Amino acid sequence: MTTTDNSWRAFFRTGGVAIVIFVGGVSLQAMEGFIGSAMLPTVVRDIGGIDYFAWNTTLFIVASIAASVFAAVRPAHIGPRDVYVIAAMAFGAGSLLCGLAPSMVVLLLGRTIQGFGAGLIVATTLAMIRIVFPQSMWPRAMSLNAMVWGVATLLGPAVGGIFANYDLWRWAFLSIVPLAALLAFGAVMVLPRREAAVQPGAPIPQIALIILAILLISIGSLLTGNPALAAGLLGLAGLTIAALGIVEGRSKLRLLPGGALSPRSPLGMVLVTILLLGMSITSDIFAPLFLQRLHGLTPLWAGYLTALVAAGWTVAAVTTSGFTGARVQTAIIVAPWVMTASTIGMALWLASANPDGNAVDIVLPGLCLFALGVGIGIAFQHLATIVLATGSAADNDRVSATLGMVQLFASGIGAAIGGVVVNAAGLPLATDIAGVEGAARWLFWVFAAVTALAIPFAWRVVRTAPSLAVEPAE
Repeated sequence: MTTTDNSWRAFFRTGGVAIVIFVGGVSLQAMEGFIGSAMLPTVVRDIGGIDYFAWNTTLFIVASIAASVFAAVRPAHIGPRDVYVIAAMAFGAGSLLCGLAPSMVVLLLGRTIQGFGAGLIVATTLAMIRIVFPQSMWPRAMSLNAMVWGVATLLGPAVGGIFANYDLWRWAFLSIVPLAALLAFGAVMVLPRREAAVQPGAPIPQIALIILAILLISIGSLLTGNPALAAGLLGLAGLTIAALGIVEGRSKLRLLPGGALSPRSPLGMVLVTILLLGMSITSDIFAPLFLQRLHGLTPLWAGYLTALVAAGWTVAAVTTSGFTGARVQTAIIVAPWVMTASTIGMALWLASANPDGNAVDIVLPGLCLFALGVGIGIAFQHLATIVLATGSAADNDRVSATLGMVQLFASGIGAAIGGVVVNAAGLPLATDIAGVEGAARWLFWVFAAVTALAIPFAWRVVRTAPSLAVEPAE
């Protein structure tokens, strides 16, 4: 009989020591990301390469998506435990290279290897959820993931700032190496070694189209001085993904689960909803800039006010992780409305200048940032559970890798769209407060429109795929 006890006590009892590996992998990836962003200005000062500053993030994301593809089509003899060990070793090797980097070129190589390890960690962590836990506990696992990221958001910038302040940025990277080795050892000792039911051969055309789409999005995000060309590359990336759908539908060798690229299928609708909500949440990467330039906050305070997004996500994820049945459906429907309203609020209040530094004027932007996190926090783990529930055990790798790829694509596309909008709105040339305000308003109104697109998809998810939600409690 399938258990209906999805309490936290049952969750930790079921997961056992495997939860330590789960938390360790997510923590390593999350902390590195926030520590790295805090240290990069100091890194550039020491080894140069300011022209390639943005490539640190771009190459990391590109390599992460490539790793997700590998996780989906990996050889049959490489089981989940082996993948986790490879992920930890790649993450450690990349960190070692970054710590010893004499130039930006070497650092970027290290960041690429790190990104590959991070992508494997994401895909394998999602696969672990299906292997270790019954379906009723999957939302708990996803909310634990959100908790780890929330803590990393709070601690990462402070830790990175300390390393940077004392010119110890190399040791920040080097300190990851033994932790990665410990994670690999733990995976060998704890995780089950299972043969994966992977199809013979690899879907080369689909992989090529995925890589092309990644490159188009990545290059578009870097063309800050030419918004028109950047927008054109993003449009071309969309056509590439459409071509991927056609090739995938006609191929005998599949890269993605059936229906993943069709917005009319239950799985496709869920993935589109996740993609749109994930794109919307990336609007927060511009919040520290506007909080500093429009509200007079210091970098530290601007960073921590932006961390309210992660706080909202964590609080909402933990609070709603035990939802079942109708409450899950309600959360999915409400989420895009909350996120749309919060983004509109940021267009109204965060994008309005506060030159006097009045603390009261920070309250509304802060509430909007918190609400943005709450919006995605109440629904993401349940949407992810629906995705994970669509595939059989033999299809675990492709389903898990697809969910990871969608999350990474959302980050890349969202960042690229944000860059195109603020540059087209004249932010780089803005010499007064009015110009900065205009760019900020354009940014948040565009992201509000993106989020609003998720409203009908969320409704259709609930209408057409209610049977895939978490089992109702007895």
